[in-house]
Amino acid sequence: MVLGGFRKDATVSRIFRYGLHGAGRIGRVHGQIVKDQGHVIAAIGDEARAAAEEAAQALDVQSVPTFGDPAAMARSVDLDAVIISSHTKDHARDARPFVEAGIPVYLEKPLTSDLPEAFDFVEAVGEDRTLLQIGLQRRFDEALGHAKELLAAGLIGEIREIRSILRDQYPPPPTYTSRGLIIDMGIHVADEALWLLGEYPDEVWARVFEARGYDSPVDEGGNTAFVGFTTKSGTIGRLDLSRTHASGYNNETYIIGTAGTLHVGRFSGYPGPIPVELWTNKGELHDSSKVFEMTYLDGDYAEFQPRFHTAYQRAHSAFRDAVAAQRPFAVTQNEVLSAQVFVEAAHLSALDGGRIYRFGHADDVSDFRRLCVDNRLLPET
Repeated sequence: MVLGGFRKDATVSRIFRYGLHGAGRIGRVHGQIVKDQGHVIAAIGDEARAAAEEAAQALDVQSVPTFGDPAAMARSVDLDAVIISSHTKDHARDARPFVEAGIPVYLEKPLTSDLPEAFDFVEAVGEDRTLLQIGLQRRFDEALGHAKELLAAGLIGEIREIRSILRDQYPPPPTYTSRGLIIDMGIHVADEALWLLGEYPDEVWARVFEARGYDSPVDEGGNTAFVGFTTKSGTIGRLDLSRTHASGYNNETYIIGTAGTLHVGRFSGYPGPIPVELWTNKGELHDSSKVFEMTYLDGDYAEFQPRFHTAYQRAHSAFRDAVAAQRPFAVTQNEVLSAQVFVEAAHLSALDGGRIYRFGHADDVSDFRRLCVDNRLLPET
């Protein structure tokens, strides 16, 4: 059965009243961004009630009601939108009462840590693209957006290779929950690769390693991973993941074509500039190359914030614009499901000694599920 649709009779005010469910590190980041953009945090929830109260204090909204149960928040507070940033395993469960109530949801990725549950949730939501915007903020990043425009213009010719890199400087916080490094960290660069290439893998393989001198409060099965893949058109891809980049947070992407190379985010200190460099087949820097700046923040902040603060701001603005206009969101349950299947294949490969897993994609969710069963990414139902 398809879940409830967008409230067509809702009057969305210029100042949004937000609920925030999931009051950990990323929840507070989202809450502070929408508050700084002039909107109202009207309720805060977390399964640990003390965390909700601490977040209310940190966001300076001590007077708002706090909830341990998302369904109670959806019933009790008049909201224009809600941000769901709870533990990965709880995303779909916590989003569901708001979707059923017709309250637009900004949902942190992935849909959930369990792939069968993710398919169940997408099938329940159906094709409606006005219910959920997924927090894949890289699709709103100015540097990566410029790179995508250069690719669309054909300036590097046909794509031969893509390499997307994500390296943290520090381990995750003790409250973080994880099925594994590839599942929880890799979805960022998996979606980035899908978005930039405009096609899906056909084969995926991966290995996970323990780099020396690393101590983490969270067991992710390793602190470094390499994911390889190929596409039907012949593109060769690699995703590099680690928690051990001692010099600072590092996100960069290489795309090598038949007529040139595109390099986004060459590490230049942290925080620092974000170069988008297009190198021609003569070894010269193309005049369409640009440099973007990170955001220089005061006080304490999550290590990924300087690089993607503007992208988060743009993502939230796009979310509200879509809600106000009652138009489809730019990135929804369908896109994140594809990225989730991608990292599931890589995760299973790493558990299986690097074995190659097939990836088959279909626009119809039921057909996509069947392909995943056939490729042993999902159990038979």
